[in-house]
Amino acid sequence: MERIKNFFNSKSYNLAIWTLLSFVVLSITFSLGVKVGLHKARYSYQWGANYERNFAGPRSGTMGPENMIRPGIERRPEGPKGFFPGDGDMRNAHGLAGTIVSISMDKIVVKDRDNKENTITITDKTFMKSGRNDFKLEDLKVEDKIIVMGKPNDEGTVVADLIRIFEKNEN
Repeated sequence: MERIKNFFNSKSYNLAIWTLLSFVVLSITFSLGVKVGLHKARYSYQWGANYERNFAGPRSGTMGPENMIRPGIERRPEGPKGFFPGDGDMRNAHGLAGTIVSISMDKIVVKDRDNKENTITITDKTFMKSGRNDFKLEDLKVEDKIIVMGKPNDEGTVVADLIRIFEKNEN
């Protein structure tokens, strides 16, 4: 019994426990980082895969083979073994700020500060604010500056939880 007490009070035991706990904490931190990265990558991929549908609407027919090489069009390298297609930019899946480019029934297209166009889906649960006042989708106009916070969906759009419109500066 005394030997067991001495073992649990020894420096070796304490070092082993702290090492194990540190490893567990680092493993959890790493796995959370991987999860966030995959979430961003999945949204960027889905946005690209649904680009035509988000901006041009449903079309009949197809665009042809994705990897068709056309004369005069230079293809960018796609990363190791083609795993990261495009220029490597990740889209912001949870929010953005920019200028409204177009408005339809339940979707808004917003151009952000990087000149990327993003499609925003509006639901009946979307809060829309201008200062302290509420507003409706009908009150939005092309060229309005807005901030959108929301969640990505499988269609490559951001489902808006909150839209805040900036007041125009009258000069």
